[in-house]
Amino acid sequence: MKKIAMAAATVALALTAGACMQQSTPQQLNTTNANSRIFIGSLSCNIAGGTGYVLGSNKNMDCVFLANDGVHSAEYTGSITKVGIDIGYTKAVHTIWRVYSLGSTRGPRDLSGNYIGEQGTAAVGSQAGGNWIYGGPNAEIGMIASGIVKDAGYNLAMGIGEMSLKLKR
Repeated sequence: MKKIAMAAATVALALTAGACMQQSTPQQLNTTNANSRIFIGSLSCNIAGGTGYVLGSNKNMDCVFLANDGVHSAEYTGSITKVGIDIGYTKAVHTIWRVYSLGSTRGPRDLSGNYIGEQGTAAVGSQAGGNWIYGGPNAEIGMIASGIVKDAGYNLAMGIGEMSLKLKR
């Protein structure tokens, strides 16, 4: 019973965080974070739809990173794997990650690697939630995505998320 209450509280928190963070464009995020010393840009991803199989899911994605200067960019392919509660299905969605460098400055072509973190989303038509991950080269990159996506499907997901990114050639 405690685990169910904890899961419900986590989803409520994710919904609250998602409701507070409206989905912005990469350009808006770059403008908002122009004075940040650690914000390096926005990773805009089209994530495939899929079905949660109770204990996890795996979805492919195509992404474009727009550096905080608004000029430099790079294309990536990747996947997101979730482990934990993942029940239902989601349609293809568009997500924008705020990207931070916690070490040396990174360029737009330096995000390839594996990332891990927490994720929580709930979808009943619209989807709300939040994700944070870290990793990449030397485990120096942190990313946050949160917001509301309309017409996303019907799903409850909460647990550990792993993202893999590879630079398109």
